[in-house]
Amino acid sequence: MSHRSVRLLVVDDDTVDRIAILRALRSGRVDAEIREADSVDSALAVLYEQQIDCVLLDFYLPGGDGLTVIEAARKAKLTAPFIMLTGQGDESLAVDLMKRGAADYVPKNLLTPERLVQSLRYVLRLNEAERREDEARRALARHANQLAQLTEATLRIHRSLSLNELIQRTTDEARALLDANVAVARLAARGVAQRSMTGISLSEEYAAREDRDSIREVAFGLIERRSTSVRLTGDEIASDPTCADVLSRAPSELHPRSLVAAPLRGRDGQSIGSILLLDRRDGPFVESDEVLLTQLAQSASVALENARLYNEAQAATRARDDLLAIVSHDLRNPLNTIAITASLLRSDLLQRKDGEEDDAVQLVDRMDRGIQRMTRLIEDLLDASRIEAGRLVVSPRVERGGALVREALEAAASLAEAKGCRVTQGPLDAGLEVLADRDRVLQVFSNLLGNALKFTPKGGVVSVSLCRVAGLARFSVADTGPGIPPEHQPHLFDRYWKAAQESRTGAGLGLYIARGIVEAHHGTVAVESTPGQGTTIHFSLPLAS
Repeated sequence: MSHRSVRLLVVDDDTVDRIAILRALRSGRVDAEIREADSVDSALAVLYEQQIDCVLLDFYLPGGDGLTVIEAARKAKLTAPFIMLTGQGDESLAVDLMKRGAADYVPKNLLTPERLVQSLRYVLRLNEAERREDEARRALARHANQLAQLTEATLRIHRSLSLNELIQRTTDEARALLDANVAVARLAARGVAQRSMTGISLSEEYAAREDRDSIREVAFGLIERRSTSVRLTGDEIASDPTCADVLSRAPSELHPRSLVAAPLRGRDGQSIGSILLLDRRDGPFVESDEVLLTQLAQSASVALENARLYNEAQAATRARDDLLAIVSHDLRNPLNTIAITASLLRSDLLQRKDGEEDDAVQLVDRMDRGIQRMTRLIEDLLDASRIEAGRLVVSPRVERGGALVREALEAAASLAEAKGCRVTQGPLDAGLEVLADRDRVLQVFSNLLGNALKFTPKGGVVSVSLCRVAGLARFSVADTGPGIPPEHQPHLFDRYWKAAQESRTGAGLGLYIARGIVEAHHGTVAVESTPGQGTTIHFSLPLAS
């Protein structure tokens, strides 16, 4: 799984289960250094004393549970990811633990070498991507504060996050600032991800010369050998050993009359390149020119490092999103296979029983409901990722607001009946037409109505109304549930947050996705709630006219 052994901690108080886990790791040919623990205390002792890459963690443990271990590790700033090993039927518990710090879970009844290796590979890659992203973002934040101190020339340099454009702007600004005929800047290569980059700027006089290409060659040759701050006259250039090789191959008319150079330095103080200027138009370069170029080089270094860090952060974000897409795809395919198999199995069972349902059919139906929940969770995760990245696409069309309300109520009727509640139509301005992506708005209704019914007691009522407010169409979903405490309301639309933390149903994404969809329509979402008096969630959409 990597070029070095993976350091794993297996935590389970059941010896048989631990042996099964170790056997699966060996069968999966996982190159690992394995530590074992059988309680909360022994697990934390290993985590505090040793460097662990990943923890395979059972939930039920002597001295506490898996959540105790996760919370203690996070409090100690330990970053090792956790894979929860759950019993059959503990899927909702595992999902809740993932929201509270676990990276993945594997049901013990499905523990195979292939499944365990797949989970380990996913968790370690995701952890590494997040680590790199966090490092890049923290480094970027440290250097962004320096931007306020830049001069007008520096501000122009900072307008781009493209390294190529920044190098060229730096040379143009340096030449103009010191009234030089030639400016050249070089950014050194860094690893395999970034090649060296060079920019050159010539004055109009030099750009019009027939030997301008030879001038460029001399400038490029000199900067390849110059990485420190220096200021030289023509005679000093001729006798400088670092310039001798370049000038020996150039005719005397191309020998510079004066030279000034300053290094570009990274955040660690190491050289990342340099800026070099030749032939000041009004005499040789003076000491103040060297100081000014050094200041410009320092600001340019900040801009170049910020651009580099920004590109690294973007690459880390893309890697995370790509990994999420791959994982979702890999989950969908087996789920589709299971769904098709379950459907065929149900049909076969009904044929054998002449259409009568028995326990076996009910088990298949339960399997099918689990598949549907997993499918919805995958879609929610993908929608949440699109919203976070600003890539959620909606296709608004003219829709009748009243028709959307009625369709949403019809879709929620069976769920309300199962809960012993009623869904009703409140005051409705049926003539309002809105610009809406019908399927996405119905998804908003489904999330809001499902959430309202979840917390409305038996015999309660959930109503949907529509009116015009401030030039917008405002839809309202009101329930007669227990209401939401004021301190919880600011978090209601946060990702993975649930109003009732004791509830383990759902992934806490419904309201987050609802808000994302509404905002993609250029609408707004608001909540009104008083404990003991129910909750109303309003969302507004643009009118068609």
